[in-house]
Amino acid sequence: MPAVVFTGAHREAQVRIFTGAVAAEVPYADVSSDRDGPPATFRRLVDRVAGEKGDLGARVQGSLLPAPRFPLTQIILLALRIHEEHAQSGKEQPGKDAGSDQGNGSQRSQDDVYQEGLREWRRRRAALRSLGGRFEFFVRFLGGPSIAAAIVTVLLTAWLDTAGAINAVILVGSVLCALLAAQLMARIWSSGTYRHGWFYDEPYVKRNRREALASYLRRVAEQEDAVIERLLMFAFLEDLRLAYSRQRPWPGWGRSGYAVLRLGDVGRDDERLRFLKVMHKVLADTGRKVPLLVIVEAETWPADLCGDDHPSAARVNPAKTDLVQAYAEWQTCAIRVSPCPYLVVDTNVVYENPADVPPVKQRAIRRLRPVGYWLVVAATILAPLSLGGWLVLRPCEAGLSSLNGECVGLSTATKNFDPMLAPILKLIAEENDAIAVDAKPFRVIYFGPLTRRPGTTDPGNSLVGTAAELTGIYARQRDYNRQKSDWKMYVEFANPGQDFLKAGVAAQAIVERATWDRSVAAVVGLGWSRTEVQKALGTLRGVQLPALTTSATADRLPVIDGEASPYFYRMASPNSQQARVAAHWLGEGLPLAKGKLRKNPRVGILWQRDPLEIYSQDLADEFAKRYPPEFSLKYEFSHGNALKKAVKTACENGAEVLYYTGRGDLYPALKEGWGSYCAERNVIVLSGDDVTSTVATEVTRDKEGHNVDLRFISLSDPRTDASAQATTNYGRVVQLAMKEVEAERKKSVGGGDPAPVPLPPDHAMLAHDAALAVTSAFDGIQSYGDGTDVRAGVQDNLRGLSVEGATGTITFLATRAPHDAQNRDLWLMSVAPGKELKLEGICRPKGSAVNCSATRSERTETTR
Repeated sequence: MPAVVFTGAHREAQVRIFTGAVAAEVPYADVSSDRDGPPATFRRLVDRVAGEKGDLGARVQGSLLPAPRFPLTQIILLALRIHEEHAQSGKEQPGKDAGSDQGNGSQRSQDDVYQEGLREWRRRRAALRSLGGRFEFFVRFLGGPSIAAAIVTVLLTAWLDTAGAINAVILVGSVLCALLAAQLMARIWSSGTYRHGWFYDEPYVKRNRREALASYLRRVAEQEDAVIERLLMFAFLEDLRLAYSRQRPWPGWGRSGYAVLRLGDVGRDDERLRFLKVMHKVLADTGRKVPLLVIVEAETWPADLCGDDHPSAARVNPAKTDLVQAYAEWQTCAIRVSPCPYLVVDTNVVYENPADVPPVKQRAIRRLRPVGYWLVVAATILAPLSLGGWLVLRPCEAGLSSLNGECVGLSTATKNFDPMLAPILKLIAEENDAIAVDAKPFRVIYFGPLTRRPGTTDPGNSLVGTAAELTGIYARQRDYNRQKSDWKMYVEFANPGQDFLKAGVAAQAIVERATWDRSVAAVVGLGWSRTEVQKALGTLRGVQLPALTTSATADRLPVIDGEASPYFYRMASPNSQQARVAAHWLGEGLPLAKGKLRKNPRVGILWQRDPLEIYSQDLADEFAKRYPPEFSLKYEFSHGNALKKAVKTACENGAEVLYYTGRGDLYPALKEGWGSYCAERNVIVLSGDDVTSTVATEVTRDKEGHNVDLRFISLSDPRTDASAQATTNYGRVVQLAMKEVEAERKKSVGGGDPAPVPLPPDHAMLAHDAALAVTSAFDGIQSYGDGTDVRAGVQDNLRGLSVEGATGTITFLATRAPHDAQNRDLWLMSVAPGKELKLEGICRPKGSAVNCSATRSERTETTR
């Protein structure tokens, strides 16, 4: 921008009109009069403009922009002030040396005077002394530390593998460090330290490398006045240029309007003229462009102002043109290499009454720009901290959603899952991490409850089935990944929440993943026969993803929209076969303490009515089809009290056997009802497979003191003692894994806590065999190359698969559906009060026939 010189008789009035239009809009300083103060000098003018109380350093009200800062100018003024005070102290005490009260007058002692003055000056300029300073502190310096705090928080919590309150401590610590870092930077900024390197390169009094700032300031103060004035002016112009810089962290005043300096009448005041000449000389020497409009007055244009530096001034006639056109004419002149930077307005030609001047229209864009800037700054500060806090303090890891206090969905992280599962999850995570970067992973997703709802009363075995299934999968993963192959098995986790209530959410997460990730081989688990699991199977069917259930036995479970899903594979014997074995066992006579119960006794079928359950009604219906109807009667219940009433009614009606088809969590109510109403009648209780874990846990915890009297059918051998030795190689693999996991679980038990519930081996064996079926099917497609569609290949090879697993031979038909494992064994178990679990026989239903024997080896020989 050019400097504007108003000449003529009415120059002062025209200057007031001219500056009045912008005085409240941009940084503005008026030093046109001394205002009853001491006469103006060059230094006083600079101090009034850019000193610590200078007008240009005041914040413009309503601008929403930071005030310009002048640290270079102010530190030179400080040096001059210290020099004057030091010299004055010597004059006041002529009998002493000029520096005797400060030292011995040596250069070092004089430097100490400047050093002490610097310390005091920096303390006075602390950024946090005012509300505006504190706000500026947060905005200017907290953005970078906020980003650093967020990054450090996320990386540190990930490295330490922490969660919960520890993450909160780390986040608070990072934020406090960010605040301290910002405070340190604010102090450096407020003292101008970050700009003092400029003195090394300026042309007037160069600071020597490694020269102390105090020594340099002393040397500056000792220079000739002409040199000091040029250095002081150049520092002022450099501070102003920096204040208008559009680089971070400030938006720059240049986006709204340059600073305005009303210098006064340079024709009558030699000091103000010298101020203008020094500025002119510095601009000519350095070639800098400065965001400053200088307005001066003179009776006539000072023709010698430009001298030889510029060809001429650009003269305009305001009577014939407006200032916008005048500025355009000046721009035309400025095409020359060194135009004279002055625009002369002769007020003798035209005079305007200030009352006739229309008010200046405020431009909304001047407010929108700083508002947008502050929004960006706020986002720079808050967004990293919010994101970092959310990442480390969020209730659920990536891929999981918090629903009813549980983290459900699909994830490779395990922090949000139940602590009871931590030992086995840790072992699986270690196996996942051990897979080399250049290996080719195929992914098996475990689908099972990994959390409990907040406030759930835990009997001690609510997740023991999940732990056992994960153990079986871990056994297969470890065994498979030890093979010399580029392909490795990677396990991920889909959590449907307690009781599979959010199975749809977990299934949808798997579908979204499978739409782009072709390395997902299959889903393993889905161990409950519930409507949510049935819907989840329908969702998985949409992406043709094989789903292998471990212990879900309801025949109607895979039937979706009237058709059995061709991607459903059942490892356990279905309810129809279990009901056939139960009817066969009753036909042969249930074992008693001595002898056997008579054949085909009267049976009371206890079934659980629940709109979310499929298992109980399905098993009851299948049993009713296969047992003589004249000897059976159904009794329904929906909760524990209703179950006890149903037990009482059945026994009063003459039932000799109670066939319980409900869930294991209601078994305590069954036992209480039986003890109250049926024990004295010598009624026998026969149960389906769902009570296996509950009963085995109770018997194992108190081998000699328990009061369980039950006959039940198990999907696999539920015993954990020496009487249940594995008969296959894979069975031994699972047993070794169970011992390893049990050891880890015992390590995680705190002092005084009860021993962990033993893992049910039947769940572990079935889950292992499900993973074995997947890896066996995958082996057939390894040679296809990197572009292998894993899930399509596994689906094709699962059909017709036959492999010997931990629970015996696993065979799937080659037809489209159904895919129930063929000819699976069922274990007939009994337990008497104070006794261990006893194997009564092993049955393999095939078609309408049931082949049973005392042991597996004996049954195998019979089958041969």
